[in-house]
Amino acid sequence: MHDRNMLHQCYLHVFEGEAGKAVLADIEARAYVRDTSFTPDPQRTAFNEGRRSLALHIRRMLDCDAGLRPPGEALPGIS
Repeated sequence: MHDRNMLHQCYLHVFEGEAGKAVLADIEARAYVRDTSFTPDPQRTAFNEGRRSLALHIRRMLDCDAGLRPPGEALPGIS
């Protein structure tokens, strides 16, 4: 497995450029990053939260100091 800094560089490579930005925007829209993931069905809410968690992980890995931030620490401006 890659060390954290190498993996950070891989994420940057994948999501740089217009295509990567378009894919990231689509992932974030489908993963309820800026919307509520709650539904009346608790199983669906849990599923939506799983999506959201993965999208937030990608965003964390793209953060400029991802190699320095401990896992689980929130990004500034994203709760």
